[in-house]
Formats: sequence, structure tokens, C-alpha cells
Amino acid sequence: MVDGSGSLKKSGFDVVKNFVVNLTQKYEPEYYGRKAMKLGVALFGNGHLITAPDGSTSVQPATNVQGLTSDFDELRTKIAALTWQRGFTNMAQGFTLADTMLSQGGRPAAQSAVLVISDGKYSFKFQTAEKAQELKDKNVQIFMAPITEFKGEELNDLKSWASSPWETNYERIPGLAPLKFNSEIFVQKLIAKFCPDSFSPSMREADENQKQYMLVHEGGWPDETCGKRQLSRVSGLDADGCAAEARKVNKLAFGWGAAASTRGMCFIIDFVVDKAVWDKAKADRTDVKCSSGNWEDSGLFDTYLINPSTVG
Repeated sequence: MVDGSGSLKKSGFDVVKNFVVNLTQKYEPEYYGRKAMKLGVALFGNGHLITAPDGSTSVQPATNVQGLTSDFDELRTKIAALTWQRGFTNMAQGFTLADTMLSQGGRPAAQSAVLVISDGKYSFKFQTAEKAQELKDKNVQIFMAPITEFKGEELNDLKSWASSPWETNYERIPGLAPLKFNSEIFVQKLIAKFCPDSFSPSMREADENQKQYMLVHEGGWPDETCGKRQLSRVSGLDADGCAAEARKVNKLAFGWGAAASTRGMCFIIDFVVDKAVWDKAKADRTDVKCSSGNWEDSGLFDTYLINPSTVG
């Protein structure tokens, strides 16, 4: 949910918009051969009162910029094209739209979440609190990221609307100027705090360079035409131990138990890995292909490749 309210001013909205574009560049729709996440954007801050013919009034709904999608390039194009709305902060209507978007495009097995990026102000406190609670009652995670220099009383309300405990679901950005000139820092802070599957590429690379094996597919392994499997005689292994067992028999792939029921189990996999395959997988872990055959998604084992230069 992105705030475009009048209190931001046009220059402030441009800062927020650029920040959201940068933030979405850190997300991947697919990784380790599995659908990782979908994103959508709701724009609020366009609030004004609408008068019906009978004299009753209602608040302008938030704008559905993009429903949940895996096309993040298109998403960023639409974010970059957003215009300052100039209205009051109809955050309650933003929550209502987010609820609709998640119900229409969400995946049952995935955690639904709403990240609210605003200047910390809001209109209609009671209605906003009510809509936030409705989302939380549906097990939707709410993250709050107010952009404000001041620690006013309204921030306590934002903390109460964030999922519990608010300390792990709330991050204040100390103003538009710090955000404009330190965008990458705050992108990293929000990703690290709000995304449970986030990781540091540099730390991952250092770990893989030390161990000389890498994860390429989560919750699955090659089918029999791509790589025949054999259960290791040794049980209770960690991933390092499983890699060692594969190296003993000059094999370059292994499946290691990824679920509670299979943790410690190790399968040696006869998967073709040469330098070209290793280098390509090292560069792009989105969806490593089998040379022949396909992947079987079981949800029980993760598949790793071993650096061929360390075997034989």
C-alpha cells in the first residue's frame, strides 16, 4: 500500500515512489525452482468525500494499481507512472482494497501480507483500526513503514495496527530527506525485517565458496530420467555430511531432507554437473534446469549441486 496523500507534497511522493520501485527490485517471483511470491500495489491518499444523490457521503476508494502478479517488471513500470493524488489519507480504504486483492489473487499455501508505506498520518482512526483488525483476523500480516521525522502520537496507532509483536512488524523511516539520499539503506532494513526468506547474496556466496556446494531446488529433486537417486547408508546427516557422502562415490548432487519428517535423510543423485552447469547455476538460481527430464516437487527434499572441481 503506497501513500499519495496531499500531506506528502509532490516532491515527497516522488521520493516515496522511487523508493517503492527500488524496494520491489529486491524481490524475486521465482527462486530455487519454485514460485516464491507475488506482489500487488494499492494506492491510497486519494481520499475525498463523494456525495450521493440522496445526500449521503462516502470516501473515495483506494486505487488498484496492479493486482497480485509475478510480472515484477510490469509492476515497476506501473509504480513509476504513479501520480501524486493530493487527497486525504484514506488508509482504511487502502486496507479494504488490499483485502480484496489478496482474496482474489492470493495463494492458499502462501502467507498473505500488507506493507504500508506512508507519511505516518491518517484519517478516520476508528475505521482504519477496524479494517486493520479485519485483515489480522484473516491471518494477514501487516507491516507498517511510516516515513516521518517526528514521533507523534499517531505513530502509536500505527504500531497498534501492525501485526503483533509490533516491534518486528514496524519500522520508522526518519523523514523524506534521509530516504531520498539513503534509499538503499532503508530498502535493506525493510527487506531484512519484513521478509522471512531474505538473504544476503554476498554472505551466501561466501558460504558456498567455503562448502563448494549449493542449493538449486527447494522441495524437490530430479526425476529418474534426469538423475537417479540412491539412499545413503548413513543417516542423521546434516547437509555437509550428505555432500561428503556424495563425494565419496564421485557424485555431484544430493538430496537432503527439507521437512521435519525427512530431516537427516540423504539421497545421492546421479546428476550431470560440469563446469558450465555449475557456473550457470551459480549465476542464476531462479530455475536450474535438468539436462534431461524434469523436477519432481515433493516438498520433502532439497537438491544441491557440488562443484565438479572438488570431486574426482
